[in-house]
This record gives sequence, structure tokens and C-alpha cells, in this order.
Amino acid sequence: MKYDLVFEGGGAKGMVLAGACETFFARKHEVGRLLGTSAGAIVATLLAAGYTPAEMLAALIEKGDDGKSVFAGFMGMPAPFSDAEIDASATLRLLDGVDLTFIPDGIEKKLHRQTVKALAEGGTSRHLLALIERGGWFAADRFVAWMRAKLDTGRWRGGDRRFSGMTLKRFHEVTDVDLSVVASDTTDGKLLVLNHRTAPDCPLIWAVRMSMSIPLVWDEILWQDSWGTYLGRDIAGHAIVDGGLLSNFPIELFISDAPQVTKLMGPKNGNPVLGMLIDEKLPVGGSKGLLVKIDIKPGEMKTVQRLRRLIDTATDAHDKMVIEEYERFVVRLPAAGYGTTEFDMSDERRQALVQAGAEAMALYFDARANAVSGLELPTKAAPRGFPGAPVRSHADRIATGLLD
Repeated sequence: MKYDLVFEGGGAKGMVLAGACETFFARKHEVGRLLGTSAGAIVATLLAAGYTPAEMLAALIEKGDDGKSVFAGFMGMPAPFSDAEIDASATLRLLDGVDLTFIPDGIEKKLHRQTVKALAEGGTSRHLLALIERGGWFAADRFVAWMRAKLDTGRWRGGDRRFSGMTLKRFHEVTDVDLSVVASDTTDGKLLVLNHRTAPDCPLIWAVRMSMSIPLVWDEILWQDSWGTYLGRDIAGHAIVDGGLLSNFPIELFISDAPQVTKLMGPKNGNPVLGMLIDEKLPVGGSKGLLVKIDIKPGEMKTVQRLRRLIDTATDAHDKMVIEEYERFVVRLPAAGYGTTEFDMSDERRQALVQAGAEAMALYFDARANAVSGLELPTKAAPRGFPGAPVRSHADRIATGLLD
């Protein structure tokens, strides 16, 4: 059977999606439209590029020359600050607002600039300056390089895979895969659904990069003039971050057939919808939890944790409403005890997470098969009113409310 697939975001926890995909394809199912947020956007893009579950798992467990997960390297040192960035920085403006009357103005301004330049050239201080000026403690340059390499590695339909330089429009033309990734425009406070309809000239690689940019962890991305418009609207210079800021699990975008939604997603094709939800409350069998964390990762600083809680509270209220209404379309993938930025997890923990995803997907399909045989599903039997108009209307309300 062909399914339209929705992948939730979850940072390092997204490894569970690889296990779920392994079972999905082992059951001889096929992929229709693809929609993903953050880590889910990465998985959706790899599938759209023709990755098999084995190829995807190999890419996600790849290790660097130091023997550590390549994902650990995505928490990289911020790029050097240019003189222009320093001169235009908010930090310099802040210092210039402090007037030490016993120092001549000309000398004081030079001291302020030297102070900012020293911060930019330090180790931890450069991270701090990047957090203030660019919106993230880390740079994700290594992620971009990794994703670019993955999109240009291996064979695809008898030829070499060469997708990294493509726009969303060109990628769709070549693959005929309907891929959408979700990001958040913090300048306008709007959800962005990036695909060949909405942002045809946006580079595929940067669409994924924007979708996975966890606020305060990675630097925000400024939309470039060369990326064209979004739904015909000029958003050059807008700050774009992780789609999970507004919706981590926008499954209603595939369910709704409201005109405002189909303008972004295209007409419905009749495929059943399946959402892969990363459930932090379900235990992962065979995994030893982290009872004590010896080090504090910048991604887990109290400031970042507070922001994540605020984001989770805002998005969970929306996503929970959707999940409860459309439980039948959702497979819950265990991820309890795993951290969003735990990219350096051990091989044992990673394998346990992947296995948990594979088993959860198998249980979901087995339950669906039993339901067809007259046995009751272990979750809610069906969304209220499914498959009639009331359900579609409810999806329409949720989806259009999210887009508004």
C-alpha cells in the first residue's frame, strides 16, 4: 500500500525514525507524499532522494575520523566574525551605549570594538557572541556539508545520485517525489511549508537546514534573495528556524482538503496518511537510561531548556489536539530517556532506539491487520466521524488555523 508519510522532529531522537522506516519497507509498503519537520525533514529528504532503509541507517550511524558519531560534529564552532559583522553587531551597540565619561569618546569606541573582536576570536566567547548575534550557540556548517554529501552519494535509478545543487522545483521535476519540509519564519511569526509549489527556487539543502535549526542551539538562517519568493511573497532577510517552533507534527496538512491547505500541499491523492510520532513517554526496550549526566551540553543549558519547554508547551497543545483526533493515523515511536541534542549517544543506545522504532511500526501494522479481522485496536478505534465530512472539516480548521 502507498502511504503519505509525516515525520515528527526530535533532534537526535530522530534515529528512531530509521527503524520505523525499516519495518515500513519490509512490509512492502510504498511512499507517496513526504512531509517532515527538523529531524523528520532529514529523513523525508533522504527517502525522497531514493535512500533505502539500509542506506539511511548507514548514513545516520556514520562516524567521523575520531570514531565519534558524525552528528556530534554538527555542534560546531561558529564561523569567524567578519569586520562588517562586528561593526553592525548588537553587542557593539550595547557597549557604545555605556559612556565612561573619564575616557575620550574616540578611545572608548576603539576599546568597545576591540572587546567585541576579542570575544569573536575566543573559544567559548565566540559561541556566546554567536548566540547573541546569530541566534545559535553552534554553527551547522558540518551538517550542510554532510547533507550535501549524502544527496550526492550512491546510485539512483541506474545513475549517480546528484541532488545537492538542486532547487525544490528541480528536485521535484527530476524525482517526481512530492516533498515538503516545515520551517518557522520568526520575522513574520508564520509557519513555512517549503516545497516546489511554495518556494520553487529555494535550494533543497537549505530548506532542510532551515527546518532543523533548533533555536539557540544552531544559528538562524536568513532567507537569501537568490532563493526567490515564498508563495509569491518576498521574504528576503527573514530569520528562519526549526519548524518545530510552530508545529512539530503537522499531520493535518495531509488530511485537510481546504483550499488554503491544498494551495500549499497540492490536491489530495487518495493515499492513506501515516504519521510517525516520537513519543518521549514510551520506554525504549534494551536501552540503559542516562541516570547521571556527567557533562552539561550547551544545547541543554537552562536558557535553551526553558525555551524548549516554552516551544513544547505551545506546539504540544496544537499537536496533541491533532494526535488525539487522528490517533488511527499515528504510530508512536518510543524515545523515553533520549535527549534532543544527544548526538554522541553510544552504539548500544542508538541500536536500541532504532530497534524500538522497528518494533513499534510492526506492532502498529499488526494492530491494523487485527482491526480489519474484527479485533479491537489497542488505541482509539478511529478519529471521530472518520471517514466522513466532519473529520475533514475538523482537519481543515486545525490546518488553516496553523497556517494563519
